[in-house]
Amino acid sequence: MALPTLAEQKKALRQEIRLRLKNLPAHYFHHAGRAAAERLNQHPRWQQAQAVLLYASLPTEIDTAPMFRLARQDGKGVFYPKIVGEDIQFYQVDDEKDLIPQGPLHIPEPGPGAVSLTEWAAAQSTQPVHVCGIIPGLAFDRQGGRLGKGKGYYDRFLSSICTTSSTLDLYTIALCLPEQLIDQVPRGTQDWPVQEIILIDGAAH
Repeated sequence: MALPTLAEQKKALRQEIRLRLKNLPAHYFHHAGRAAAERLNQHPRWQQAQAVLLYASLPTEIDTAPMFRLARQDGKGVFYPKIVGEDIQFYQVDDEKDLIPQGPLHIPEPGPGAVSLTEWAAAQSTQPVHVCGIIPGLAFDRQGGRLGKGKGYYDRFLSSICTTSSTLDLYTIALCLPEQLIDQVPRGTQDWPVQEIILIDGAAH
């Protein structure tokens, strides 16, 4: 019997992790969000960051609302992704009410007229701008391997920023529930790792 292809391995793993997360109670993700904000508040890269990349969390993801509040309280610029063609671009959000469900996945995104991360960074007085990127995913390993939802948006974004941008000093962190941590994420040449995995247990908060 032929070994499963990389695509088949990823598909099976996505199904497994989605099922694990689906069986967790809603309060687990809210507790994990508060625990994550507390951890990040003590993290040197978060403290150093002038800007933070977040995302509008779905019901089976660690709640990012506490992180948004923390970043705003700290006076940081906060940016959320918006799907533009085959890619994502990040735009500034000052209030979570400014996020509007749109795009092909109906995920809350920044509305029209928002300032892009690139524009914002270029206007800062010191370069490069220190950015802490909180990167979503379905599964992770301790080597920084990340399994996304299959569209490659974050892989392309991270590859572009990390190889071409001179105005951004981006440090990437993935917040990982125990149910999402595996020994090794199947990875191809286009799969971009994160720089740090932080394990967050929603049941322990």
